[in-house]
Amino acid sequence: MKKRAYQTAICTLVTLSVLTVGCSGDKGQQQGEAPAAASTTTTPKTPDVKQPPLKLSIMATYYTPQPPSNQNDIWKKLQEITDTQIEMTWVPRSAYDDKVSVSIASNDLPKVMLALNSSAPPLVNAIKSGLFWEIGPYLKDYKNLSALSKLQFESTKIQGKTYSLYRSRPLARFGVTYRKDWLDNLNLKEPKTPEDMYNVMKAFAKNDPDKNGKDDTYGVLAFKDGQGYLIPHIASWFGAPNGWKEENGQFTPDFMTNEYLEALKYIRKLYDEKLLNQDFVVTEEQQMNTMFNQGKAGINLGLFDDVGKQQMEVAKLNPNAKIAILDTITGTKGQRVWAQPGYTGVFLFPKSSIKTEEELKRILAFFDRLQEQDAVNMLTWGLEGKQYKLTNGQVEKIGGDEAFDKDTLGLGELRIDDGSKELVATGENPLTTKGKQLIKDNVKIAVVNPALPLYFESPTWSQKSNELRKIASDGAVKFIMNKIDENEWKKVQEDWKKAGGDKVLTEFAESFAKSKTK
Repeated sequence: MKKRAYQTAICTLVTLSVLTVGCSGDKGQQQGEAPAAASTTTTPKTPDVKQPPLKLSIMATYYTPQPPSNQNDIWKKLQEITDTQIEMTWVPRSAYDDKVSVSIASNDLPKVMLALNSSAPPLVNAIKSGLFWEIGPYLKDYKNLSALSKLQFESTKIQGKTYSLYRSRPLARFGVTYRKDWLDNLNLKEPKTPEDMYNVMKAFAKNDPDKNGKDDTYGVLAFKDGQGYLIPHIASWFGAPNGWKEENGQFTPDFMTNEYLEALKYIRKLYDEKLLNQDFVVTEEQQMNTMFNQGKAGINLGLFDDVGKQQMEVAKLNPNAKIAILDTITGTKGQRVWAQPGYTGVFLFPKSSIKTEEELKRILAFFDRLQEQDAVNMLTWGLEGKQYKLTNGQVEKIGGDEAFDKDTLGLGELRIDDGSKELVATGENPLTTKGKQLIKDNVKIAVVNPALPLYFESPTWSQKSNELRKIASDGAVKFIMNKIDENEWKKVQEDWKKAGGDKVLTEFAESFAKSKTK
């Protein structure tokens, strides 16, 4: 499955309660159609009058140098089958969160707004103030929307109500990608434990694994402030919780646990011995991926979504290069994988743009229609006969990857389905197939964040989450770079508590206790 389009997820997040029974009124609604008007026994039924296409403005993001175009045949067909006229506003990812905040502040909102940072304080406050429609009561009236994971809906609720449609993503996407040819060059075995991994990283950095006679490689890469994927990956090997530890209704942030400290010590050793890129504090994620593709490091702790595509990128620069993947490393608590929330971003429906309940129902019908097989095929592969053909039930692209990517760019941003209907490509890269399978298999060892549903319920977290995260993140980076010792690391924890962390812990405990009494 393409990362840009969508990847499947099975979520095992903490359960609070099942979705409440909502309003009725459009149970006979069909895909892509507006709800039928209620009939009476005293007035003769008149023929249905076809409504004009639904005018739908949507704001979403893109990750490429140029924004997608929704003027090609695929977009036209999509609008035809959904009976819509879609106006897309594309915002680059780097500016997207700011755009959301500005749009809310100015009340200049589309009918459908993608929010990538769904726990951002300005957004949560706007939802609580009534700026967006509550959609929970309507979901039962749509075949596909009502079949979405109730557990994931629970994790997006605010004050017990559902305001958004989540974009489902894999829960257990993370693992180890490494240079198999380097491992073979050095006669090393695949690492199984944190100690094995350290030895491989050291050999990749010190023993000229690419045989070019130069000291120009790292063992492993990280990006930005160290929080990237490196710390969560390695922390999971040492048994640290994912975000928070819950015990008897009391919460402790992960960075205050002994397991997390052991992980930081491990990473500091990598940094001290120059097994880790020394400029990780200013390295962007894309730069990190490019460095790996260029053969600057032998291990990349990241996502399995596009590992087959990554193999092709590596091979373009070095035809003899080979990469492989590990599901995880066996640490003190066995095999564990840091779990994501199970979704990336949510769609919200502003009241200022959607004036009536009837219009809201038509928009929900649009998203329900997008989950039918033909729409899933279109959002993933384009048009049969133009972008792809079917061979024995499997997809084969027509034309090259570059043309295909250009034609289908942006379509995946609309997907919210669970991926179960997605067609498989013929001749799929075996590494891609293995990555998909590991994503499914690793759900059983995924360590979830027990506080995820509580983020929206804590006023202090809504107001100060960015500040609190920065205190912990900056402290972790300083520890890794040997700028603070263990005593100063304890001071970081105290600073976090004084900055509002203590209040967050109290509010989490209170909300958790309330959820258990429902």
